[in-house]
Amino acid sequence: MAKASASNGTKIKKSTSACPNLGKGAHTSSNSAQASYLTKAQVRSAIAAIDISSNSTLMRMARWRAFTAGIDAADLLQEAILRALTSRSFPCGLKTEHFLMGVMRSIASAIIAKRERDEALCRDQFNLPVLPLAPDEACEFAERADAWRQALGDLTAGSQEIEKVIDGIDQGLCGRALAEFADTDQARLASVRKSIKRRATRACAKLNRLEEAA
Repeated sequence: MAKASASNGTKIKKSTSACPNLGKGAHTSSNSAQASYLTKAQVRSAIAAIDISSNSTLMRMARWRAFTAGIDAADLLQEAILRALTSRSFPCGLKTEHFLMGVMRSIASAIIAKRERDEALCRDQFNLPVLPLAPDEACEFAERADAWRQALGDLTAGSQEIEKVIDGIDQGLCGRALAEFADTDQARLASVRKSIKRRATRACAKLNRLEEAA
């Protein structure tokens, strides 16, 4: 940290540090005692620079989260951006896309939880029985559930390392922070991520074949 002398002879500390989330010098924040967050102006600049095209990673995640919550993907992403600009604290060092993914996950989870509470309350109030699925629907539902469980099993293959990496990615972590979360180094993390991509590609292809056969 540089020091400069004032006119009265007093030494003044001057800091030239900037928030690491902006520009090419982005990196994961250290485990300091005091958390550091972007200003609202910095959040606006960071969000303005992200890719939200239909095939972007962020929009693909928005479609997945929206599908689980039964809402529109564009609406979900816009709500996440609005919260990032207003009510959410944005830590320095966290990639903008990952921060928004975490916000979208939180919004979708809250919608799903509320829907489940409302359905339970409705059944309790009106004493409505839970209607069973028709035999064909029940069979199809069970087959799909088994297929997805198998796909998830194929993705992790019992590897705790892969499970921790996937869990970290779901929490919006990346780079050094993700490696630390998974108890590994960044070189090994790159290898694990490649393995996950290969397994995910095979699992998706298998699910697609099942959908086409249905």
